Amino acid sequence: MESMTYTLNDTQVVALENELDAMAVGELRPLFEKLSEYAGDVLADLRDVHFIDSSGIGALVFLHKRLVMNGHHLELICGPGQPYDLLEMLHINRSIPCHENVKAYMLASGMMAATS
Repeated sequence: MESMTYTLNDTQVVALENELDAMAVGELRPLFEKLSEYAGDVLADLRDVHFIDSSGIGALVFLHKRLVMNGHHLELICGPGQPYDLLEMLHINRSIPCHENVKAYMLASGMMAATS
């Protein structure tokens, strides 16, 4: 699985691509371990993920729980499609906020003021 990380203010952003399945989770385990110890919030950009399975959901929930234990949050960028549909069906989007894009995340988190 392809991934890219960068920092947006104090938030660590991880952009993921393709599939977030058991095979990808195995490859991403070291990255998710590192992110779970990050001294700030994490934003997972899933816009380029076209399929997620129970392993992917489990990895996101694991990361969310570890961050919360350390006083931080996980939020997601999810466009329309299977990943968002599954997150919504499982009500995970109630615990881990999903945003349409980075701008929407920045507005919701107060990093950016809304303009008319």
